[in-house]
Amino acid sequence: MRISIGFNARHLAEKEIRGLTRYTVELLRALSRLDSVRLVLFSDLPLHPDHLEGIRAEVVVFDAPGQLLWECVALPEKIRQAGIDVFHAPADRGLPFLKVCPLVTTVHDSYERTHWRSLMPGPKRKLRYWLHETANRFLADAVITVSDSTRNELCSLRVASDKKLVRIYNGVSRRFHPAVGPDDRETVVRHGVKPPFMLYVGGYDSRKNVDGLIRGFDRSGLDDFTLVIIARKPADFANRLAAWKRLACFERIRFLEAPDHQLPCFYRAAEFFVNPSLWESFSLQIVEAMACGTPVISSNRKALPEILGDAGVYFDPGDDSSLPDVMRRLASDASLRATLRDRGIRRAATISWDRTACETLSVYEKVAGNRSALDPT
Repeated sequence: MRISIGFNARHLAEKEIRGLTRYTVELLRALSRLDSVRLVLFSDLPLHPDHLEGIRAEVVVFDAPGQLLWECVALPEKIRQAGIDVFHAPADRGLPFLKVCPLVTTVHDSYERTHWRSLMPGPKRKLRYWLHETANRFLADAVITVSDSTRNELCSLRVASDKKLVRIYNGVSRRFHPAVGPDDRETVVRHGVKPPFMLYVGGYDSRKNVDGLIRGFDRSGLDDFTLVIIARKPADFANRLAAWKRLACFERIRFLEAPDHQLPCFYRAAEFFVNPSLWESFSLQIVEAMACGTPVISSNRKALPEILGDAGVYFDPGDDSSLPDVMRRLASDASLRATLRDRGIRRAATISWDRTACETLSVYEKVAGNRSALDPT
């Protein structure tokens, strides 16, 4: 018997690929490979065609005067008309406020829930935030999150009850693998990068600790290495650049905005990958690096040790000498790099979007088959 799953897919209208977009797209692709699932995507704007590649789904696009009315009034009626068994909001928020079927949401991290006062300036944004948080807590039949660390934090923050919170790890795309491609070297060189280099992929948010990464690289004394940073440049990038230009290592840093499909080339060509983050709920980039056979240096904060395990070496971002020491150690120890490469490939092999989809489908089936199976409060 097929189960009909509706998705709030509004964020797939934008071309840009962010973490929430990648999660949604990869989950939908994996669910599309299951014959027992019918997918229906709801949006107020046409979805970007790149995101629909490999997805077998019906797309329902309809408008309403404002996002709130779209979710409160128009969306529940469209869900009812489409015969949806379970509706899923995969990007932290987006549940309909009128409940016409069992509801599932994925809350990806606890950072926003911890720092909402500063991240949501102004009463209007705070009100909208709390409307969505209230929907997640009182209307959702299940709240999926992506690591045990984050699950425990969300529970302590009362985002959802312990019985309602379900941990399901993210997967890793099949594009990320250790076999060197024929275009790897050419792709990297075309961006002005020469080996050896260390790699960071992510963002410039303060919690990502890119400044700590750059200053650690400056103190490492690895003068033959380049640091490659692949991230979308923020509005204040010029101000950040002005501060970094004063560092001796600046000429050996490459700030890139390489397209998503080129990322595997950079992972495979890098001597090692560094995640300096102060707060991560999962880190798709660490899993991608492991899958590509790239040794990993990681901060020891939040969910990072849970995801990386023994497939990397850790540093304390609160200790200025810790990261440079680890960089020098990994740069000089080929045997250690080979060990981490093997461990990472093995660990990444246990992580897949197909597994994520199967575990998520189990949640759908549970809430669809027994609406009271999970704690309603």
